[in-house]
Amino acid sequence: MARKANYEEKISAIEAKIEKKQNELKALKSQLNDLKAKKADGDYKDLTDYMLANNISAEEVLAKIKN
Repeated sequence: MARKANYEEKISAIEAKIEKKQNELKALKSQLNDLKAKKADGDYKDLTDYMLANNISAEEVLAKIKN
């Protein structure tokens, strides 16, 4: 006679794997958001440093961008 598959066990195992991968994905997304925030802070600092070094106001920058 053919062996009967234990579907409940297999379903539980797959659900556990899915949950683990979802948790890993959440952690990766959090790391990504942290890195993007750090990059944005660095870019903003570079921009403000450049503006200060060249005596450029925010209004002047916005005027150049809009044209």
